[in-house]
This record gives sequence, structure tokens and C-alpha cells, in this order.
Amino acid sequence: MAPFPPGPEDYRPYLCSGAELAESYVRCRASGVLPELARPRKILPPARLTSRLKANAALLTLVERFITPVGFTSPQRSYIYILCDKDLVALKIFAAADVLAATEKAGVKPGTVFTEASCGTNALALAREHQRLVAIRGEQHYCRLFKDWWCVASPLKDPEGEILGYLDISMHAEKELGLAAAHLRTLVDSMQREFLLLELSQRGQADLLAPVSLHIPPEVERKLTRREREVLQLILDGWTMQRSQDDFI
Repeated sequence: MAPFPPGPEDYRPYLCSGAELAESYVRCRASGVLPELARPRKILPPARLTSRLKANAALLTLVERFITPVGFTSPQRSYIYILCDKDLVALKIFAAADVLAATEKAGVKPGTVFTEASCGTNALALAREHQRLVAIRGEQHYCRLFKDWWCVASPLKDPEGEILGYLDISMHAEKELGLAAAHLRTLVDSMQREFLLLELSQRGQADLLAPVSLHIPPEVERKLTRREREVLQLILDGWTMQRSQDDFI
């Protein structure tokens, strides 16, 4: 397979260093993961997944509010959103119906464990290892399973800084990572802000949280077409498909 062309500047700060990737490959080999791996090694059975879903009900509810309305429209039409708990067990995968079907055909579905021992080097495992938003290009994955996927992933934290779970956006290798990185960063910031708002509401202090205007980072904006800038700014402003429909009723 020919190497992929260099990526745009706006996601390079999120890429792991060569040393960090090499350390991940060493952990994969130590776990007995083969580069030829084409399907996840560990997927929880339905009964065990159900208990995870119950334990993470609040997290699921929040993430569904942010992703479901916008996740399947241009330019996010081909995005795959993977929500994991703090143990990297996939709680839910959000995608358009045809994209979701193809993902499940590859063996990636709710219950999939995204640790390096199960899936090799991947963005979710790296985000947990380094506790930050990370991006990974197709050829940087250790296993064949994700060689055609470009991914960004980030921890999700509560107001005290405790890890609640991890969120990943994956796409086909030919797609632009810059917009996905900006979109994920905005989603994570918005979700964590919502957790804070909920906590302050419970304390009767919600008015202490001043509204924040979200804007496209300049380094990202330079890489987008005019239409992509318009769509992303609408997303940052909270303009969802449901909101658009309601405004015209």
C-alpha cells in the first residue's frame, strides 16, 4: 500500500510522537497482537454490555443529545462516532445506517473493547494512555484492522477532572482529519461544559456559568471550503437538524 500524503497542519499537534507510537507497538507485541489482525480480539457479550450501559446511562444520554442530531449530515455524513466507557468498552456507535452496517461487518460494534490488547494501536487506546486528544493516521495503526481508518479521540471528564469515558471520530483514510479534530474538540468542550452546568444546577448555581461563544480555530478555518466553514460554524452555534426543523414549523 502506498503511504498516505502528509496531513494538514491543523491536526499535527494532536499526533503522537514516533516514540509514543513505538511504545504502543511494543505493548501490542507483548499482548500477542499480530499486525495481520483484522477483527477485534475482545467483544463483550450482550449481558455484560447491558450492565455497562446501565452504569453509564447519564453519559450516554448526554452524548446522544450532542451527536444524534448532527452526526449523519454533511460534512459528517461518513463519520463514525464511538463512545467508550473509561475501560474502553464501546457503549454506542453513531453513524449513518450504511456506514454503521459496514462498521459492524468489520467486527466493530457496541461491546468492542478498544484496548491495545484487543485492537492494537488505535486512537482511543492512545487517548487513554496519554490523557489527551490524539489523532492517528491510517498507516500508524499497528493492525490491519484499522489501516484504512483515520481517527481522533479524546477523554471526556467530569467537573472534577475524573475520566467518564472516551469519544472517537473515525473516517475513511482519504477524508480530512482537520475538520474532525476541530469538531471533536468542540463536542468534548460542549459536553464537559454541560456536565458542569448540570452540577451547578443541582447546587442552584447555574447562573454562575457565563455563556461561551464557540468559533472555528483560525488554523482550521484556513483549510476549509466556504461551505464547510458555514456548516461547522452552525454546528458550533448549536444549530442541529432538529432545531432547523422546529424553526420552520
